[in-house]
Amino acid sequence: MAITLNCIGHNIFEIGAFDAKTYFSELLRRVQSGAVINISKNGKPVAVLQSKQNSQNQTALNAHQRILERGKKFRSMMESSDAAPITAEEIRELKNDGRKY
Repeated sequence: MAITLNCIGHNIFEIGAFDAKTYFSELLRRVQSGAVINISKNGKPVAVLQSKQNSQNQTALNAHQRILERGKKFRSMMESSDAAPITAEEIRELKNDGRKY
């Protein structure tokens, strides 16, 4: 019996939990080559199998997007016609916004 993966996007596949257990080695090979596998149980998504590098790339992309959004916010504050000079406290808030520690 062959593995049955449903393609739901570019290099993104879906598989049932039972088949994921049965074909785990094959799924790992696919993940190593860049695929993302969504695992579902009773038709409901329960897990995502992806490479560590892919996960780190997504985290970096999310951080980059947050930085761009903050830059737009800062730029709009500066371009406002009735904008008062930015205080040190406002700069500190912008700098610390989104930091973990």
